[in-house]
Amino acid sequence: MIKSVAIIGFGAIGVLYATEFRKVTDDIQIIANQERISRYQEQGVLVNGQPGSFCFVTPEEARPVDLLLFTTKFMGLPEALQYAKNAVSDDTIVLSCLNGTISEGMVEEALHPKHLLYCTVQGMDTTRTGTNVVYQNTGSFTIGEKDGSISKSVQAVESFLKAAGFGVLVSTDIMTQLWSKWMLNVGVNQACAVYNVPYEGIQRPGRERTAMIDAMNEARAVAAAEGIMLSEETRDRWIALMDSLAPDGEPSMKQDTREGRPTEVGLFADVVCSLGAKHGIATPQNDYFRDYLHARKEQQ
Repeated sequence: MIKSVAIIGFGAIGVLYATEFRKVTDDIQIIANQERISRYQEQGVLVNGQPGSFCFVTPEEARPVDLLLFTTKFMGLPEALQYAKNAVSDDTIVLSCLNGTISEGMVEEALHPKHLLYCTVQGMDTTRTGTNVVYQNTGSFTIGEKDGSISKSVQAVESFLKAAGFGVLVSTDIMTQLWSKWMLNVGVNQACAVYNVPYEGIQRPGRERTAMIDAMNEARAVAAAEGIMLSEETRDRWIALMDSLAPDGEPSMKQDTREGRPTEVGLFADVVCSLGAKHGIATPQNDYFRDYLHARKEQQ
């Protein structure tokens, strides 16, 4: 049974989880450096318009927990891995909620956890503006062991997340799930960021929706070349999920461009284009996304 939780990464998703997990336990540590903690405490954090209440600890103050979640952006993961060391024991279950397909390997190399689950998260419509976080849909998790087994760790996390009100799918093929979620992010995150639109922009026919689908199809093609088969039906289920979200919501990369933060283009278009070059597959839509987002970074 999971009774204690630590979260590293206090962006929109971290705030959502820290809030919703309170339905199950009050023992939730938010691990951050002292500078960030002071800023959070001075400015406060609003969650759906109400002041949030959170327990912040420094990496030195952190103690071992039953469940540790990484909710940072990819650029912040190396630092987060250093912060996490005091929170991990032989009994700690670790989940990386980052985008892409490589963060779990980085966690394993840095922390050597005995209970590392693979995970994707989807369906959230969190928006963060400054210290104000707004969401309607809390989303769902897909979790699994790399070897496809239904372990005690999987069962414990499934029970905990369901008790907190999240949808949970236990996968016996989590690696395909990771690539599938990556395909979605390649499309929706980049289309909304590059064309400066909320979900509404990709929910209606037009340039933005076409670009999203084209980018996803290029991701499907390079994934197949790497031995990961992603069907049109899988793509269409993701698109249907996007169509169900609040029209004025925004994916994380759109929020990053709006707030002037670095983006995760290195996990999305860069990877598609690199694999396309490797396998001789044309990736014009992701070429455009890559060039645009890197040019934006240089102009900041």
